[in-house]
Amino acid sequence: MISITELKAYMAAYPEHPPRTTALEQRIRIGTGFHDKWYRSQREHMLGWMVVQECQARMKGKDPMTVDARGMWGRLKCSPAMFWLAESAGVPNDILEQAEKQAAAAARLNPMDGDPHGRMMRQILPWDVVREAIQTGRRGRPAEEAELIARDAFDRLTRKVSNYRKHRNWLPATR
Repeated sequence: MISITELKAYMAAYPEHPPRTTALEQRIRIGTGFHDKWYRSQREHMLGWMVVQECQARMKGKDPMTVDARGMWGRLKCSPAMFWLAESAGVPNDILEQAEKQAAAAARLNPMDGDPHGRMMRQILPWDVVREAIQTGRRGRPAEEAELIARDAFDRLTRKVSNYRKHRNWLPATR
């Protein structure tokens, strides 16, 4: 198991603009720079969303360190974000090639993120494949460093998307 907090630390160590993700966003015209998105990279997108996931866990009385990231993966609906995590984690190239084709097929059905992007991407990138790549790849950032990077992303998210501001009440105190 990888908790959502552990996944956040891995994500904070990953590159902001890996080449295949950038090319995919340009190809399908979804993600960074499209549709007035709040984020400047898929890393920022995912880190902001991970803080929201942690806050939602706390709202339900759960410790985010005990919440399996598999559930978060099952709720994602953004092909470029999912592809970014897979590419950054080191999922094998043959699987990434299939995922690129699947993202393009999803974009033809819906030219914005949302349904059916997540479902279609999970057909090629099931959580177990992504989790294995994460666990065998580079180490995550130290928790405090990851938290600072993720908080910056969350702050940017809440400045642009007001309905996430309620989550601020569930943030742990920072040092």
